[in-house]
Amino acid sequence: MRTTTFLAFMVLATIALTGCRKKDADPRDIFVGTYSVTETWTENGKAISKPVFAMSVEKASQNSDMLLLNNFANYGAGTIADATISGYSMTIPQQTLPNLKAITGTGKTDGLTITFTYTENYNSISIEITATAKKK
Repeated sequence: MRTTTFLAFMVLATIALTGCRKKDADPRDIFVGTYSVTETWTENGKAISKPVFAMSVEKASQNSDMLLLNNFANYGAGTIADATISGYSMTIPQQTLPNLKAITGTGKTDGLTITFTYTENYNSISIEITATAKKK
């Protein structure tokens, strides 16, 4: 009797725990948030530190591995760059922002900070940018 009761309890506990399992998390969740960003631009071998600015990262609805980087490069709310993720890595595919600046780059996160580099091209000028985004 005791063994039967114990086995019944174990079966019910297993069913209950299986039903309560958290669904697979969206891998983009680790990137989503509001960030304080510092950038260093390198143009013609000269490094220029830019003022700190805020950037938000959201999930794109059209693609399960895509992010939207709002206020990218401090070009204003509504200036959104697309990025795709694979694990903790991020790729900013080549794209032209509304201000006609073409960008491309890569980055990674540890959950609290996104470090990324990208190249910006405009009017035959190429600028290499290194950025550190710290989650607020």
